[in-house]
Amino acid sequence: MIRSLTTEQLVIVTGKGGAGKTSLAAALAVLSARQGLRTILVTFDTEDTVHPAFGVRLRYKPTEVYERLAVSRVDAFEAVREYVRRKMPIASLYEGFFKGRTFRDFAAATPGFEELMCLGKLYDLATSSQFDRVVFDAPSSGHVKILLGVPDATLNVVQVGPLNHNARKIQHLLWDGERTRILVAALPEEMAVTEALDLTDYCRDERRMAVGPLILNQVVPKRFSSAEIKRLTEMDAPSPALRAAIRAAQSEHQLATVQQQVRQAVAHWPDVLEVPRLLADGGSDGDGSQTLIDAMVEPLSVLFGGST
Repeated sequence: MIRSLTTEQLVIVTGKGGAGKTSLAAALAVLSARQGLRTILVTFDTEDTVHPAFGVRLRYKPTEVYERLAVSRVDAFEAVREYVRRKMPIASLYEGFFKGRTFRDFAAATPGFEELMCLGKLYDLATSSQFDRVVFDAPSSGHVKILLGVPDATLNVVQVGPLNHNARKIQHLLWDGERTRILVAALPEEMAVTEALDLTDYCRDERRMAVGPLILNQVVPKRFSSAEIKRLTEMDAPSPALRAAIRAAQSEHQLATVQQQVRQAVAHWPDVLEVPRLLADGGSDGDGSQTLIDAMVEPLSVLFGGST
């Protein structure tokens, strides 16, 4: 049974590169906003680029894209400057230092510094009165393990002071299953699913986080039986277009057959959500276009009690 998102203030979407997590995170943010929640979609992209789904420039300051939906990017250096502006007297005196190379070299040489600052910004957004929910388009599987382990590592090294205090607050948010949920996306391929289940176990057992469902993305339905494919293969196709259509049907049948084996391997898993392969404008899948996001809303709506 799929567990609906209800009280979560922070929803973290991750997965192996190519699993479509950016499109999934965008669709989840759209659904959350349609549920009446003031939602912000945050990406880990530190570059000043355009969001692939919404076509707006990603900035540290939230940009509204729809009613009750904003997007932004998280940036460790901007987060530090924001923190100093809030906490320090005459904060403008420190601006030159934070823009200088010395500070950036220090941050680069300090393990976990950037990750902790980014998590701190997520904490601020998730607990602020401005938004009801943060959907975090997190880094891919390997990096997200490092990211989620930073609060523990900081607490082990820093026993007192602001860093200790902030790391403990972040840790409590991540551990609170009513406030935080992590969703792992994977393509229905053997190695991808194995890696996704490993990440799920890591988040649940080592990081003590609420996880699930596992999202299998780009699932191809099995439209033909083996007998039907055999008959198609034996057909005398008089035109190039018909022969191309038969080859396409064969290829899709083979992919669906392989995927079916993977899907059966995770059938015992208590919480699996399948999202069908969807084509965006131009016929390519997973490009994060607005068309693709709109198409993902229906299969993902089960996470919100089935309402779109």
